[in-house]
Amino acid sequence: MGRVSIVEETGSFRLVACDGRFAVVEARAGRVFGMPQDPDGRRDGAVDTSDGIESVARWAGEDEARALMRELCQRGDQLAQRIW
Repeated sequence: MGRVSIVEETGSFRLVACDGRFAVVEARAGRVFGMPQDPDGRRDGAVDTSDGIESVARWAGEDEARALMRELCQRGDQLAQRIW
């Protein structure tokens, strides 16, 4: 496996890439979580390292991962506007 690189980071969300694959992960309190969440809502995470990211990433093509990143960031912005 190649090295995981962070392509974009917005809030707690990261668009990451490795070997031509892309994924979105959420980083919180030193742990990373694959996005989207499991259908059952389980949030098994891993330590926030390259190996940890690889273990939780839900790899996809670049277009699909970027669309997910946009959607998650937009939802976060909408939630913040409602809270404040």
